[in-house]
Amino acid sequence: MNHFAPLALFGALAALFLLASPQQVDAQTPKQPNIVFFLVDDLGYGDLGYSGSNLAQTPNIDRFAQQNLVFSNAYAASPHCSPTRASIVTGQYPARLHITVWIGGKKPTTYENLEIPTQKRFLAGDIPTIAEYLQDKGYTTAQVGKWHIGSPHVPIEEHGFDYVIGHRPGAGPGPKGWFGPYQSIQNFDGPEGEYITDRLTDEAIQFMTETKDEPFFLLLQHYDVHAPLRAPEALVQKYVDQGHPREKGRENATFLAMKECTDASFGRIIHTLEALEIADNTIVIFFSDNGGVSYYANNLPLRAGKKSLYEGGIRVPMIVRVPGLTEAGVCDVPVNSVDFFPTLVELTGGNPAEIPTTLDGLSLRSIFAGGELKRDALYWHMPQPGKDWSVIPPQGAMRMGPWKLVHHYGETKPDELYNLDSDISEERNLARRNPERVKEMRAMLEAHLEATQAQTVTIR
Repeated sequence: MNHFAPLALFGALAALFLLASPQQVDAQTPKQPNIVFFLVDDLGYGDLGYSGSNLAQTPNIDRFAQQNLVFSNAYAASPHCSPTRASIVTGQYPARLHITVWIGGKKPTTYENLEIPTQKRFLAGDIPTIAEYLQDKGYTTAQVGKWHIGSPHVPIEEHGFDYVIGHRPGAGPGPKGWFGPYQSIQNFDGPEGEYITDRLTDEAIQFMTETKDEPFFLLLQHYDVHAPLRAPEALVQKYVDQGHPREKGRENATFLAMKECTDASFGRIIHTLEALEIADNTIVIFFSDNGGVSYYANNLPLRAGKKSLYEGGIRVPMIVRVPGLTEAGVCDVPVNSVDFFPTLVELTGGNPAEIPTTLDGLSLRSIFAGGELKRDALYWHMPQPGKDWSVIPPQGAMRMGPWKLVHHYGETKPDELYNLDSDISEERNLARRNPERVKEMRAMLEAHLEATQAQTVTIR
């Protein structure tokens, strides 16, 4: 499905192309950069070696972090997987998409004195995606692995992907989907005992190998490290032998094994780019769809975890390499998953302002080059109650500079205000000391919800 009509200039450019000799065209039109977007499921802020874990064996990711641009204030657009994934491909806030918690499963319709809105059950086919945009620029596109924003009524191919493999309607791969023959994965088969992370990596490598001579966009969305925790037995036993429990507690043996498998996958992807001699022309993005499950993930020093709008649910690992532009270092500028669409548009020669769709994000190209990013605030909206190991009430949040507001819809709890520069763990609620700041930020949050036509709760 094509949502990006050719520009009027295209005809003139095509005429010039026909007049030019092949040698002239090759000299004047360098190959567009390839794009690899490596997305991990439920990886916590401190779950990797470079980001704070003393137990994780993630040498490939750690090396990549040391050599490239690490973001210390990178945010998922939601503490739930489906909304963040939708934000990545559309560049829109979950509030605008009306996808604000995970898709699937029975959701509550009331919470205390509140009526809870019913969100959309899939990403509509008429919303333009970054894959469609890149298709129209001559890219071959692939979606490998988890999708979780789809419907049988809107095939993934209609969102702009030429190559689709390894997805299922639900969240994780299911009890029968972690190992071959992958009974719950659609149109997918494999030998008995093969681990799904290894297989998805094989598929991604095959795609890159077959399309290396033309620009490609690979969206590799792993099921690791989502529950139920499953990993190859020999690797789990390695961590058991080191004294870690098999299933219970933070960074247990199975979870550590899953992280090692994810790291091995990332290492194979980077090695393949180098072996194909295309690493110097490939943008690589490493990201997590939300924070880790606090029971076994390591979100420290952040508060809470997945499904919460405290930092542990939304601040995530992010590393970027843009050849010829980014340098090794740490960027403290707050960024969000809605920024990927406009960023990739600009990095591939386009102008985000000319895209015929609403983009809530901003291009990060300026800060890749050490510049500034002009943005007033970041926003989160979760009108449905989240549930992890405790019930999380419907709430919204915003960050403006170092200040973060957490607002509980229906006044189920008082507003909370934190200064993240001095209190990254959100331990000191400063709302009572700063009533005017709370009032200002509340007004901005409400204006944002109105501008995005967000679903809201109503008081019964």
